[in-house]
Amino acid sequence: MAGRKRTVERRRSKRYKAVEGAYAAISPNSHKLGQITDISMGGLAFKYIDTNNGDTNKEDNKNQGPSEESIFLSSMGFYVGDLPFKTISDDEVTDTPSFSAMKVRQRHVQFTDLSFKQLFDLDYYLRNNVSDQVEKLDQEYDK
Repeated sequence: MAGRKRTVERRRSKRYKAVEGAYAAISPNSHKLGQITDISMGGLAFKYIDTNNGDTNKEDNKNQGPSEESIFLSSMGFYVGDLPFKTISDDEVTDTPSFSAMKVRQRHVQFTDLSFKQLFDLDYYLRNNVSDQVEKLDQEYDK
């Protein structure tokens, strides 16, 4: 494929597509709530509406303090709370048409320092809220 970058899959855990209705929210005051696109035991990606009106860096710097300490996951009948994380990337989504002035962003986070109970709860959440395994990006290069 021309134009497709060769990438190496660095994740340790298998990624799965999240079911419709699976949401993540960063706590407690960041206003970043959105639908989970994929998830694993190591982290997740979710899309959210950027409420910063184009001033992302200013808002992100303000929120790097105690307001972005943990992430909460929920879906129909399932909830996992207070998972510590670090942000790997947070990029604007440009491949979807937008009929609004609001921008959609996608944040990738890695879970950090999970307790045994948090690991157990996350495993239970995964078993009940995922559909298919996400294909590896470098699958065509494994031959």
